[in-house]
Amino acid sequence: MEPLKLRALALAWIVWMGTPLSGQDEDCRASGILSLAASPPPLPGREYHIESGEVFHFTLEARLETHFEGDWGVQGFSLSVAHDAGVLEITGATQEGTDAAEVFRPLGFERIETVDNATGEGFVCAVVLSLVQPVTLPPEGFFSLARASYRALLLPEDSAGVSTTVEYRDGLRGSAQPVRNRLTWNGRSVTPCVVPFSIRLTSLPPGIFLRGDFDGGGSVDISDAVAVIGYLFLAGRPPGCFDAADANDDGRLDIADPIFGLDFLFRGGAPPPAPFPRAGPDPTEDGHSCSSRAG
Repeated sequence: MEPLKLRALALAWIVWMGTPLSGQDEDCRASGILSLAASPPPLPGREYHIESGEVFHFTLEARLETHFEGDWGVQGFSLSVAHDAGVLEITGATQEGTDAAEVFRPLGFERIETVDNATGEGFVCAVVLSLVQPVTLPPEGFFSLARASYRALLLPEDSAGVSTTVEYRDGLRGSAQPVRNRLTWNGRSVTPCVVPFSIRLTSLPPGIFLRGDFDGGGSVDISDAVAVIGYLFLAGRPPGCFDAADANDDGRLDIADPIFGLDFLFRGGAPPPAPFPRAGPDPTEDGHSCSSRAG
């Protein structure tokens, strides 16, 4: 079996992962490592800055790293991923577009569902790549297994922020039995190492934004240009703040904005107008705001 090409990991998914393991490296290499990666990525210090009153959404991708010996990789897996219900709300979970989905066969087994009951809130997932064929992931590499979407609950305007963690936690129960985080390799059950995803959500006053930061990640990079193009021409999600997406500050959101951003990032072009390189209020009296629409 040819190794999967990690196309999504390298091209379209600009992410931040949880803190890597260190002291357990050798044991974890033998058992696999489950981690979570976010899009958009948080700021340095693991923070998301959320404008007061803004509904903030982000996505977490469940990832697996393996270094198994031999020709066979993971044949199946089960995931139980929980979050703090007082801070986050899960809005959906899917396996579509993942590396696991790419090798899944019609005569396999798959189940994914969100959970909100006495065992906690989050999602559970179970996959057997094939019930009748020797189908596995490659024995070594990084693989996406599932994705879940979250909404951050509104923070008070004067909030100093709140820290929260999304983690692999055994015992969430969907419509059947409690689920544990396990891998199936070489016909046996393997307990992987797990890495939690911890962030801090900080409230910003209304009207505070960073020019050119389309995806609300707190920085201006190639993912912002990709997101603008996706919104304008591919029915992608709208920006959290239209004024921030107006990278050249001409009062419109159009193809000129991603071109301006790419020119700044990679060709030595002019930087975005204020507020940049730090978030702040818009000094331009153009009649636009974070709630404005494109045009």
